[in-house]
Amino acid sequence: MDQPESPPPIVWLDRTRRRAALQLLVHVFDRDPAWRRIIRWAPARALVLRVYYRRAMRVALAEGRVDLIAGPTGTPLALALWFHPRPAISAADVWHLEAVVVDEVARGRGLGGHLIRHALTDIDARGATATLDASTPASQRLYERLGFTPTGPVPPWPWPRDLRMRREARAN
Repeated sequence: MDQPESPPPIVWLDRTRRRAALQLLVHVFDRDPAWRRIIRWAPARALVLRVYYRRAMRVALAEGRVDLIAGPTGTPLALALWFHPRPAISAADVWHLEAVVVDEVARGRGLGGHLIRHALTDIDARGATATLDASTPASQRLYERLGFTPTGPVPPWPWPRDLRMRREARAN
């Protein structure tokens, strides 16, 4: 009888994989419907995505987390960027999933959900809330399965499909 495949290990992004991680982010988000609506011209979109996600990675590395699943050769297959803005003394502790991407060759294996569940375990242990913005119906369904609920449209975008979602901390 075959044993179920164990989930792949999740590691923190190190210096050696940053360029490949950025390439994965740009490649996947270049096809994202939200980014395609915002920047219609492909060369400009690719440039903006490189600048934006380079900065997003820096922010996540400085005050959040970047979780990675690498393939057999060490190249990133899946990646999640979480922001953790330093809350004011009386403010709630909130983590924001800025991006989760899975390379096309690794889709359908549950890697995105695995990355998110991994981070949510730590976020729940802190008693913190998690938020994210969903831009496709498929991503909304995944996030709902992970306990996120829609809270309204993503401001300032007028597109009804883009939803801000939230998940309150769960007891372990």
